Amino acid sequence: MPSPPAPQPASCQEYISAAAPESKHPTMDMDRKTPLQFENLPAPAIAAEGESARRKHKKCKKHKIFKRLGFSALLLWVGARYLKFESPMSFQLADEAWPIPNDMSVDHCEPWSDNGETDPDITEDFPYSADASFELPASADTLFLISRSVRNRRVFSTGRVNYLQSEEVSDSVKVDITAYFWHEEYLDASKACLLTRDDDQTGVGVFTKWKGEERRRREHEKLRFDVTVTFPRTEDESPLAINRFLTDLEFFSQTFADLSNVAFGKLYLKSALAGIRGETLYAGNASISTSLGPIQIQSLIAPEATLSTSLGAIEGTYNASKLTLRTANGPINVDVNLSNDEDDTVAQLTMHTSNGRIQSNINLLSSKEDSSDASFDIAARTAHGPVDLVVLSAPLNSNITLAAHTAIGAASASPSSHIRRVLPRVHEPWFGGRQCRQGCGRPVGRGAEPELGV
Repeated sequence: MPSPPAPQPASCQEYISAAAPESKHPTMDMDRKTPLQFENLPAPAIAAEGESARRKHKKCKKHKIFKRLGFSALLLWVGARYLKFESPMSFQLADEAWPIPNDMSVDHCEPWSDNGETDPDITEDFPYSADASFELPASADTLFLISRSVRNRRVFSTGRVNYLQSEEVSDSVKVDITAYFWHEEYLDASKACLLTRDDDQTGVGVFTKWKGEERRRREHEKLRFDVTVTFPRTEDESPLAINRFLTDLEFFSQTFADLSNVAFGKLYLKSALAGIRGETLYAGNASISTSLGPIQIQSLIAPEATLSTSLGAIEGTYNASKLTLRTANGPINVDVNLSNDEDDTVAQLTMHTSNGRIQSNINLLSSKEDSSDASFDIAARTAHGPVDLVVLSAPLNSNITLAAHTAIGAASASPSSHIRRVLPRVHEPWFGGRQCRQGCGRPVGRGAEPELGV
């Protein structure tokens, strides 16, 4: 009677088990603890169907190899399709393909002058650098500096702009640009151009683009631009007058040295993903904004100023008649000199953050003959964090409205003792403590508006 067929293994691993059934090898005897013996080893027992199982095992192994080869070929094809290196000619497009704003015209684009290898004392991040320079008339109605890039492309450009004033007497503002790069084809994917807009408006633009496949960028595909804007001196040592100066930069930080001898009529500064810092700035009207980064000005003097950032702190000393400070996520820590000089006006200070502490020391000033006509409106609001407002000084008998609002945190307001009439509105509905350190009278309840009389 024929013997029943052997059961078929369900996997390659079972083929291996079938080909080599359990056999006794002279391993360590755990009871006797004798060492391994390698002489006169008995031949392993092999089942009758062992040869057939081995053939099937080899066939399964070949199948695995072909599967791996096919998968490797697929990976190579994907790499060639999506990660291929573009030729240097890939960015040689028409000028209109460069991201130049529609309301601007290109006067000319300055060719990069190759500096060769970079000085390791300056930067170790990029091996090569190149320069371009421009001169702008200081008397122009508007001077500007912008950057634009084709988004979601391989070349990624960042930079920093430094502003300073030279000791030289001149009628021109100099703009010097140094580009740092790894490969020349990436430098060729950038331009520095002299631009004009409308009547008597001129400036410099830094542009990058790339016609490569969209994919994750590599470290060597980055560009960095160091820009230096140098303002001249006047012949009679009077402050240099710049009618209007604006910037609209993407991934550039901006840093101002002491420009106390430069007077901007209007100063508009904008960065996307970098901070804005400065020592001393004078402007008739100032607007400073960034999407991601702090704003830190040691001394800003501007009758009207607005500072805003989406993610970062606002710090420094500010002198204004109307001052607005806004950040979405970050603290506000400022010293403010708030002036009320014009008739029928109220000096205003507004501070707002969604998530952070507000700390402010405030001096109230007025040149009015009757200081009792001086009026000030101070408001601070945060959703998550404490509020601490301290009025250090104020005109005698002046009128002040002082409001502090917080959802989670303590609110503290401290008016000076000789102020005639103050309406401190301290509001913190859920958590924190309520403090009003001088002359606040008896609180009526949460969100109350006690009238203080001194």
